[in-house]
Amino acid sequence: MPRIAIGTLARGLDAAYRDDPFHALRRNVESVRPEEWDVRPSKWSEEVFGTDPELSICDIVTHVAGAKQMYVDRIFGDASLEWGDMRAPGRDMETMLAWLDEGHRALAAGLAALPDDSMLLEERPAPWRRPLTVEQLIGIVTNHDVYHSGEVNRQRALIRGAEGWERGG
Repeated sequence: MPRIAIGTLARGLDAAYRDDPFHALRRNVESVRPEEWDVRPSKWSEEVFGTDPELSICDIVTHVAGAKQMYVDRIFGDASLEWGDMRAPGRDMETMLAWLDEGHRALAAGLAALPDDSMLLEERPAPWRRPLTVEQLIGIVTNHDVYHSGEVNRQRALIRGAEGWERGG
């Protein structure tokens, strides 16, 4: 039974999470200093973000880690987990990174356990309950990691006082 697509998706999932030297979520989060972990921007649009926005790197990681738990349940579990049922294990960096790693390991293990590529075509409910294939859902998780890795990178740069992209002479 072929597992070519499973292998390709697994490599992409791992690249987005840890293996890509420039864009991986975990690599960007690992570069965050403890004093940068829970810093919010001094200014934000209340119209867009409200009065108590979740804009710190800790908030971003909490969101991604929670989403990983949700996708594990929706792709490989009984799809009973709801957003309101989920509780982050804490806000400190070490605890949150462990929760993030746990979610990634569960996704990678679930994908590795699929017997063949035909299982990627099975439909499962997305977090918003629309049926999507396992392949589509894994693609969303992969892209989600890369997207939020960029957010962490930008937030860290702003905290450190960067004013824009450095350009060589």
